[in-house]
Amino acid sequence: MTKRLTERKMYSTIIQTQSKSKIFRNSLHIYAIDVGNSNDLNFDIRALQAPQYNIHRFGIFFADVPRHADVLLILGSPTKKMVPVLNETINQMPEPFYIVVIENVENHMCENNHDAVDIESIGLPNIAARLTRYRGPEELIAVLLKLKGEWS
Repeated sequence: MTKRLTERKMYSTIIQTQSKSKIFRNSLHIYAIDVGNSNDLNFDIRALQAPQYNIHRFGIFFADVPRHADVLLILGSPTKKMVPVLNETINQMPEPFYIVVIENVENHMCENNHDAVDIESIGLPNIAARLTRYRGPEELIAVLLKLKGEWS
């Protein structure tokens, strides 16, 4: 009845992250920014801190401001009005930093949104992973552990 979420097979993913140095060996701080989703991703991000997933045991924490973060987690497809806010957030990130993008595939609110901007047209630096078929918190944990260097 209970899942063992610490086993490797539970975190298997098809996402290939770029190999990073051991700079994030001790801890990884994430700043999440919502640039246009239907709040489904926000609930998944908050679930990572719940006892079921408990990402703190891996040394992964959420930062309150982008200046204290190592990874920028972009939730959703950005709208035209959120592009300047996203660029300002990226400018506040300390070097080295990486970006993980989770695009909402089944977002019925933004399905016919004409204000949505393609993430590639913005020209974001240091994109470590781009999740287009996001399946849940387990996949995000796998990407973060690969980025941290604890997962092969």
